[in-house]
Amino acid sequence: MFNQAPSTTDTSQRSTEFQPVQGGEETTSGEALLVAAYLVMWLLLLFFVWTSWRRQLGLGERLGRLEKALGRPADGQG
Repeated sequence: MFNQAPSTTDTSQRSTEFQPVQGGEETTSGEALLVAAYLVMWLLLLFFVWTSWRRQLGLGERLGRLEKALGRPADGQG
């Protein structure tokens, strides 16, 4: 089944020039894919920064409530 030896064809029969595949068409350009990849990365980065900012606001509010419950001033000077 897998006992076939690799074929030792003459290298002079191989083509040394680029030969495009007949009938195949490029559906999306490389530039469009690059722009799409950068767009996705920027959107992910902005989403991460936005969620981090929202969490930081929530932590600040929780810290303020905790300091108020402990009777300390909210500015952290206690």
